[in-house]
Amino acid sequence: MKKILKRFLLDSRGNIATIAGILAVPLIGASGLAVDYTVLAQKRAELQEVADTAALSSVKELGLINTKDDVVKAVATNYVRANLPSSVERKVKIGVSVEASRKEVEVKLAEVWQPFMLQFLDSSVLPIRVSASASLAGSESLCVIALDRKAGKALAMTGASTLSANGCAIYSNSSASRGISIVRGAKLAASTTYSAGGYVGPAKGFLPEPITDSPQMDDPLIDRIEPRAGRCTKNNRVIKRGKKTLYPGTYCGGLLIGGRAKVTLKPGTYIMKGGPLVVSGNATLHGKHVGFFFDGDRSVFSFGTSTQINLTAPKSGNMSGMLFFESRKAPPNRVFLIKSKDAEQFEGTVYLPRGRFVVDKASRVGQLAKWTAIVANQIEIRRGPNLQINSNYASSAIPVPNGIAPEGASARLLR
Repeated sequence: MKKILKRFLLDSRGNIATIAGILAVPLIGASGLAVDYTVLAQKRAELQEVADTAALSSVKELGLINTKDDVVKAVATNYVRANLPSSVERKVKIGVSVEASRKEVEVKLAEVWQPFMLQFLDSSVLPIRVSASASLAGSESLCVIALDRKAGKALAMTGASTLSANGCAIYSNSSASRGISIVRGAKLAASTTYSAGGYVGPAKGFLPEPITDSPQMDDPLIDRIEPRAGRCTKNNRVIKRGKKTLYPGTYCGGLLIGGRAKVTLKPGTYIMKGGPLVVSGNATLHGKHVGFFFDGDRSVFSFGTSTQINLTAPKSGNMSGMLFFESRKAPPNRVFLIKSKDAEQFEGTVYLPRGRFVVDKASRVGQLAKWTAIVANQIEIRRGPNLQINSNYASSAIPVPNGIAPEGASARLLR
């Protein structure tokens, strides 16, 4: 027996195996902890980034008109779900709260995961928790709105076209996955771009990337009372030459200006009844404090390529701040067309609740206006125009209609 014990104690092979087995336990534990800490840091960073952006995106909704807390929470929740892998999203609990003053949003995320050993040393790692809070200063201007709730390409851009909204927001109300559509070469820039559905187009064409799954909004100008057409002031008025001065009234059959005519409009409301407003050839149309109301199935506007258009909206009356106003009884998606290379002074609101606003060719629209707002059922910018939407409300004598907020929003992370 003594000989057997002596041989066992002197057998180095057995000792090495035993020692290796004993040492393997802490080595495996240390490796497991290292892996756990690495995974924890990565997951926490990913969750924090999503929470930060969700808070910033949703807090901007507080600056929009009549936005409810439930809508703000839905925007944050939808952002989180859309920006986490499905395998992770199923394990994440989402909490969103809106501060009582409605100036702050907090997003909390908790991800359930299974570490190797870390939970035995620190129970707080189960689950992984992150939070982000963002605050809003002021309210955000909505200067471009496509109202259509279902159509694909409700807001569409083609060719080398540009739509720049300086200091204000762009909104597509369509729930379609292609509610906003731009092609290569087109650029869409705004303080924020919202889509009730989705968007398609190259990433470099958007500045910044649109916020998707935003709540659908009601027409912000739905309460504006439509002007009433009176007796016909003019019938089928056509001007093709010379300098003319026109006065407010009801233009039955529309107003056609062509050739090299130069027309100046006196302040007031011009109602196009049963016919279009057409400016063609090399004609010019200038009007200070004027508004156009389009009444009847054939009442639209069309401005040709070589025309010069210089218009500002009324300062008072039922058309204050309204440059163009389409009847809500009009057929859907009639085209209101601008091709003019010189329509840089468009100051006021283009309100086409049933129409399709189209800017075509190498048009220059809005650059000299202190502010412009476009609210249309559908909007299309095609084949190279440059549409600039300014929001210098304070420097303009033209009042901004109720429903288009006059202050810029500033969103920032608090933590």
